[in-house]
Amino acid sequence: MTNNKEIQQPIENAAKLHGHLGPFLVIGVRIGEMAKRHLDVDNKSSHRLQASIKTPLFTPFSCVIDGIQASTSCTVGNQRLKIEESTKETIAHFKLQNSDKTMTITVNPKVAETLVKEMSKGANPEHLAARISQMREEQLFVLEEY
Repeated sequence: MTNNKEIQQPIENAAKLHGHLGPFLVIGVRIGEMAKRHLDVDNKSSHRLQASIKTPLFTPFSCVIDGIQASTSCTVGNQRLKIEESTKETIAHFKLQNSDKTMTITVNPKVAETLVKEMSKGANPEHLAARISQMREEQLFVLEEY
């Protein structure tokens, strides 16, 4: 489980990159931070992390991509982030180069569906982002490590 204080700075950094704060951006940050923790990625090994994400390529789902880029430094530009379109699920796969360590993180579809409904009813995106930042990882994600 992630300590809310530990996630605040990465969320703020992602919001600067992305241009605003929203729940799907926070989901992306949480995915990236979780991957780094589970794969034992630190500043020295961060250049070895590779990511691929499969998600719908429209907002708000695509905001997850910026959260992952901001939190992992895996970007489209440095070619360590690959993006694939999905019809509805959001799944991120991470691999540490020169290692057998890999993992897949799937966003709980019920959480995503609830967020979309609440946003369509005018819910404040920053309030939803705060809620996502505090949710337990087990509620947000399905994790597979290999």
